[in-house]
Amino acid sequence: MGCRRQPRLPITLTASLCGMDTKNRAFLERVRVTNLSRDGVLIENVESAVKVGDLVTLRCEETTRRFRVIWKQCVGEGRRIGLTGVGPVPTIADTCWLPAAAADEYVRPRVTIRRESSRYECEIAVEMRIRDVLTPMWVTANDISEAGCRVQVPHAMTPDTEVSIALWLDGERVWMQGKVTHSLYGCGTGIEFTKIERAALLRIANVLANSESEVSDRRETAIEQNQLCTAHSATS
Repeated sequence: MGCRRQPRLPITLTASLCGMDTKNRAFLERVRVTNLSRDGVLIENVESAVKVGDLVTLRCEETTRRFRVIWKQCVGEGRRIGLTGVGPVPTIADTCWLPAAAADEYVRPRVTIRRESSRYECEIAVEMRIRDVLTPMWVTANDISEAGCRVQVPHAMTPDTEVSIALWLDGERVWMQGKVTHSLYGCGTGIEFTKIERAALLRIANVLANSESEVSDRRETAIEQNQLCTAHSATS
């Protein structure tokens, strides 16, 4: 089984994108669609600055639909943006050219193993404070390692956002500093620990020592990578 929830259709189309940028200014621009599925679109050549979690409207051919930004990447002078659909699929698109819902067997070839520390499943209450925001956020950590954790937040967060977090370990708050590494709407937010005292690190090490469910790493070993790359090349 691949990593994608739905089949994607590689295609090149010109579309119109409109919404509000990071300065709350309306924008309308031409972008390029590079692939799409029933509930998502990958677009390129986006000039306006948007945030993860923003709502935008995309018009392609005779179809118009609202989408939410789930990730973005700067490429040269423009941006590449991943969108997920909001609401039902328009009838004209549903019946004409979108791929039918099915399992997607695509697996992206991995070239490196980026995870430095083993992660373990957990359910830890977390108090998170964001710089210049007075009200703390209460969330739950779903997995943890010596280098960071993944928390469930009600909205997507901007990468590199600095946070102060307190993990409730053995009934006590253990504070540390961190930053957001990635954030996918509905899938959780990754926090990297940037400043942590030795006492807090020992507390986390104790939690890890008593944990049995390690979170598997989808980034395969070198042997598995070669096998995947060979298989991918043979079927491309």
